[in-house]
Amino acid sequence: MDDAHQQLTRIVTPVYPAGDTVDWPAAAAGLGVTGFPADYREFVTRFGAGSLDDSLFVWVPRPGRPTEPLTVGRLPEDTLRAVEMARWRDPAAGSRYVLADTLVWGQSTGGDALCWVTGDPDPGRWPVAVWARQWGGWSVHDCGMAEFLVRLLRADFPACPLSDATLWGEGTARFLNFRDEERLRDEGIDPWTGEPDPFAGMEFD
Repeated sequence: MDDAHQQLTRIVTPVYPAGDTVDWPAAAAGLGVTGFPADYREFVTRFGAGSLDDSLFVWVPRPGRPTEPLTVGRLPEDTLRAVEMARWRDPAAGSRYVLADTLVWGQSTGGDALCWVTGDPDPGRWPVAVWARQWGGWSVHDCGMAEFLVRLLRADFPACPLSDATLWGEGTARFLNFRDEERLRDEGIDPWTGEPDPFAGMEFD
């Protein structure tokens, strides 16, 4: 098991036993990559698609079902063409990386996109790129997905890399699989408190 993933499993606790099964070869072929990082595959097996403390959402590949919620995918073409998406917090990174190579694996409640830069044929060498919506720029972190989450929870970056600082320095987090969250909401239960959801059954315009 990847050391960063081991550290992550010590500080992130699933609310319910979770995990998703992915056809990894089909997912890689569908997204045009050679594979996926080992730490991420381990995360998906243990936790699956869902969120850390209802703040940071981790997506999974769904071969043949690209429009389902929390599904790994490329940035849309209109997003790639947007002028503001060409901003890099480190100008040198803009000459090293190509936005078309990014693959989105997560999102924060602040609208930040969490991606890999997949230009290297070895998935184990993919850095994490973050689009911080409120800061208006990309930052690239030379670590994998599991290490990124560990460092986020331990405040082990020079500054919080996300616009949403809910998890920054928290030390630990709970993880709720998307399936369990939907099940609890259908039962009229707030999935994060375990209490009856006061908004259950209500419709909003």
